Amino acid sequence: MGVVSALDFLKTPEKYPIPPVCVIAGDEAFLRLVVFKKIRATILCDQDADFCLSRFEGNETSFRDVVRETAMTALFGSGRRLVVVEQAESFLSQNKEKLESYVDEPSQAGVLTLQVVSFPSNLRIYKKIAEKGLIVDCKALSRRAIPAWLQDWVVQNCQTTLTCEGADVLVDLVGDDLGVLDQEVRRLSLLANNGAIDVNLIRNHVGTWRQRKVWDLVDAALDGKTAEAMRQLDKLIEGGEAPIAILAQMSATLRKLAAACEIFYEAGKNPDVPRPTISAVLDQVGVREFVKEKTTEQLKKLGSKRGRYLIQTLLNADLDLKGGSRTEPRVVLERFIIQISAPQMHSFETIR
Repeated sequence: MGVVSALDFLKTPEKYPIPPVCVIAGDEAFLRLVVFKKIRATILCDQDADFCLSRFEGNETSFRDVVRETAMTALFGSGRRLVVVEQAESFLSQNKEKLESYVDEPSQAGVLTLQVVSFPSNLRIYKKIAEKGLIVDCKALSRRAIPAWLQDWVVQNCQTTLTCEGADVLVDLVGDDLGVLDQEVRRLSLLANNGAIDVNLIRNHVGTWRQRKVWDLVDAALDGKTAEAMRQLDKLIEGGEAPIAILAQMSATLRKLAAACEIFYEAGKNPDVPRPTISAVLDQVGVREFVKEKTTEQLKKLGSKRGRYLIQTLLNADLDLKGGSRTEPRVVLERFIIQISAPQMHSFETIR
């Protein structure tokens, strides 16, 4: 037993037998979902799922009810039961001592699985479950690590391959939301005709209507046209886009703009050093050739000083959308758009 990363668990699940107590912990919601599905598929067969799976909300259930469920034998189906406590932070904090005792002598009739975003390793219950149960760490991937993960994911789940350059371009276009990337590669695999998902396929089938709308939204915001940016947001949401996915797509552009602005800002501090060209800076921050012209226009609208505030604003919105705020996701996104399109920010000097 012990602690294993979500990527290792999903790659070779046969190496990790499912014990009576598991914790799925981490801030990457997509990985938490996929890990749970793998545990469910390991414990239950399809015909047993309705009879042998029990779900509880962590802030609405008692320890007694959960434990009783793990010990019950299903009237139908076969094998072990799977009992999952979702959003289990409060359940864990309120029942630490009881859980420690349970981990020592768990029911063998069922598997208790706790899903949490945060599970500090200095807790005694963490160490106890790490010793006798299984903790799957679903922490968010760094943006740099996502293309390599995506290539492996396609091989494992889409019966095709994704080229290295294709993975980079897809993350540039779609953003770093793993759930959205999963949807895109599954769709692209159906269009690949038993071939690899490459840059040409991605350019032809990704970032068309949706990316244009996101670019329109970003353009309007950078021009200070808040009302127009809100109209573009309405179109995207009405088209089925989730706020977190829209922010991910905006971030793909805005992060590069912010990085470019920082380079220009630092270069401007030393008058003896030649000022870099926009093309050279865009190469430095990883802007692809086929979107260079568009990015250059956006960079000129943004301006070097104004762009230095983007990273913190993006980070705040991202954290809020991922559970850091009780504000409705759409409201978080609207507030972010207002912040980056504030007319008074246009007094900053522009890049020439």
